Amino acid sequence: MIRKSLLFLGLLFFIPHSAISEIVVKNAWVRAAPAGSKAMAAYMFIDNQGPKKMSSSKIIANGFEKAEVHMIFISNNIAQMRKLENISIDGKESIALEPGGLHLMLINPNKVPKKNSKVEILMFFENENNAEVVRIEADVRSQEL
Repeated sequence: MIRKSLLFLGLLFFIPHSAISEIVVKNAWVRAAPAGSKAMAAYMFIDNQGPKKMSSSKIIANGFEKAEVHMIFISNNIAQMRKLENISIDGKESIALEPGGLHLMLINPNKVPKKNSKVEILMFFENENNAEVVRIEADVRSQEL
C-alpha cells in the first residue's frame, strides 16, 4: 500500500499544469460512509472544454484498492448498478456524475476517509491526439448539499 501511495504522489509531480486545460472538474465530492465500509461513491461535474471527445478508462483513487465507473439503471422497477469501461465526453460538452446515475465507485479503502476530509483522485483522459491527467480533490461529506 505504501508503494501505491508513493506512485500516486510521484505521478502528481509529473503532471504539467498545462496538461489539464481541456478537462475541468467541479464540485467533486465523496459520500461519507461508516467505518468498515468496502466502497464509497464519488460525484462531480466534468466539463470537456476541448473540441474533441475525450475518454477516461483509468482512474486512481489514493487510499483505495481500485476505482470504477458505474451507472445506476432501473430494471423491473428495481435500481441496479452496472460497471462501465469508461467515461466519454464529447467536445464542448459536460457530464454530471450524481447520485442515482453515473458515478465513481471507490472500492476497498485502506481506511475509510472521515467526513470533512478529502480524497485525491486521478482521472486519465485521452483521444487520438491528446492525453491528460486530471487531479481531483473530492470533499468527503454527507449527501445533503
